[in-house]
Amino acid sequence: MWFSIAIASFFLLSVAAVIDKFLLTKTRVVPLAFAFYIALGGILSSALLFFEAEFYWPAFSQLWILAVGGAALFFGLYFMFKAVEVSEVSKANPLIVSLTPLFVWLLSFGLGLELISWQKILGIIFLLIGGYYLSQVGQIHARINKQAWLFIALAALGLGLVNVLSKLSYDQMPFISSFVWIRWFTLLAAIIFVAISGKWQEIILANKKSGQEEVKIKSALGIFIFGQVAGSAGVILMQYAIKLGNVILVTALSGLQFLFILLLVYLFSRFYPKILHEDISRNFIGQKIAWSLVLVLGVILIFL
Repeated sequence: MWFSIAIASFFLLSVAAVIDKFLLTKTRVVPLAFAFYIALGGILSSALLFFEAEFYWPAFSQLWILAVGGAALFFGLYFMFKAVEVSEVSKANPLIVSLTPLFVWLLSFGLGLELISWQKILGIIFLLIGGYYLSQVGQIHARINKQAWLFIALAALGLGLVNVLSKLSYDQMPFISSFVWIRWFTLLAAIIFVAISGKWQEIILANKKSGQEEVKIKSALGIFIFGQVAGSAGVILMQYAIKLGNVILVTALSGLQFLFILLLVYLFSRFYPKILHEDISRNFIGQKIAWSLVLVLGVILIFL
């Protein structure tokens, strides 16, 4: 059961990623606004889950797991949107998704939960090779630069950390309570970060828009809501799959998201280029698929 739930979750996350790329490139919505409103939306959607469960107050020893997990989720999302903003989604997303299980394994290894083996070493090599060559596919202006690589690595670290800490909290607390608490701490981390950085103007979209640009924001509102619903449903399903199954296996299955992303990007670039356009020439799309499969192989080897 967890297998089919995981597949559905990664398809929905792929849909959300493509919509996010559209909004980041066709409007003035910035990565910080995306991360903040997703954190806010996480509170509103996850709070509804409390109607299905009794309120659970975590022990003091559990609070650090929830707090660090919430902060890791916010910054993982923030740097993910930064990476998608400055690079092609069909490159940035597969790299983030493939590096996330690597960080999950490294964190598990650091906690003494995993032993190193030649398969894992070989898997890391495949990830590095596949990731580098995927980033170099296409014209020079479309290749991933050092700044984008930094955003990708930080995003993968944050999302990998929240997956590990989520599994720890699910083992110690009721699933719904744990899920909701982490989302509350995600919003708290978002508020603290925006307050300290003084970037409130970046998330108050109305102050940045006027005239025709404001109309564009309003017309994109339905797309934004649809993307957030798809993303929220994908996250909930993924976390539920982690609860039912193994965090490492579920994370490894995220390699399927590569193919979903490539398919959606191809369809939009071919039939609706004004919405989203990437180089889909036969040579480049073939290379993206090939190197994405190398990433999938690396993920599989790491978790053998």
